[in-house]
Amino acid sequence: MKNGEHNMGAAHEALSGQNIIHLPNVISQDINTLSFGEVIKKYRQQSNLSQTDLAGIMKTSRNTVVNWENGKAKPSIESITTLCTLLGIPLYELFGISNVEMPSRHENTMLTQYRKLSTVSKKMVDRMISTMLQEEMDARDQYLRSTYIILPLEGTPAAAGTGCTFNDLKPEPLFVKRSRFSEAADAIVRVSGPSMEPLYHNDDLVYVQFTEEAEDGTDVICSTADGAVIKRVKNKMLYSLNQDYPFGKKNEDDHVVVLGKVLGIVGKEDQPNTEDIADLETVLSRELREFYKEHGE
Repeated sequence: MKNGEHNMGAAHEALSGQNIIHLPNVISQDINTLSFGEVIKKYRQQSNLSQTDLAGIMKTSRNTVVNWENGKAKPSIESITTLCTLLGIPLYELFGISNVEMPSRHENTMLTQYRKLSTVSKKMVDRMISTMLQEEMDARDQYLRSTYIILPLEGTPAAAGTGCTFNDLKPEPLFVKRSRFSEAADAIVRVSGPSMEPLYHNDDLVYVQFTEEAEDGTDVICSTADGAVIKRVKNKMLYSLNQDYPFGKKNEDDHVVVLGKVLGIVGKEDQPNTEDIADLETVLSRELREFYKEHGE
């Protein structure tokens, strides 16, 4: 028997059963680029059917199949249903619809097997799944709790220029991963301006440990008559790293006070993603309440 005859026979046998649209495991990477006709061609070829074979099964002419695949014509609703059943084409792929919530082939197989179980066995499976889900949730909660801490993001940024005016904005809670910097820090401060480039850039976040000490080579957050600044200490003087933005000498009238030293930059890898933030707000809810009690909402 030729391959074409075998495939056609199997296809006819498939059509003799219930008219159920087949759902494959995942969307192909071609979904967003394949046209209606190209999807038909793709699944026809995967089924090892020639255009003549498909035309014979569909009881139409080869030219009709050619026109379907070239986009010159579209099959009727009845023919679409038959094509999807015959070739295993998912409707969402044929029409370019997102498949985010569609079950995979494996999931469909599991569901079919589950339905064959006795009531008692189903209850056992339900309890097992419930237990496994709870264990995974507990493990994730433990991971988040042991990985992240909350630090206050100060409302007043530190200028890498002349100074940012102090404001009355309350600190915001910021989740950051535990590290030698975060666990030694008292707060996080946002950098404003380019005068500390190339090390610190505008809008960078930095870990700050409160202290009045300022050793040579240390980057510090200071209060000045112009506001809050971030500068480097050298010979008991404050300097900008960017020579295009010199800070200039200060005297007693400038009321320069060291507020803290910079420990390091808060990297993107130190911060949770959007999904983790939502979970952290639940897992660390007690810590958040304590934060707002201390700093205000």
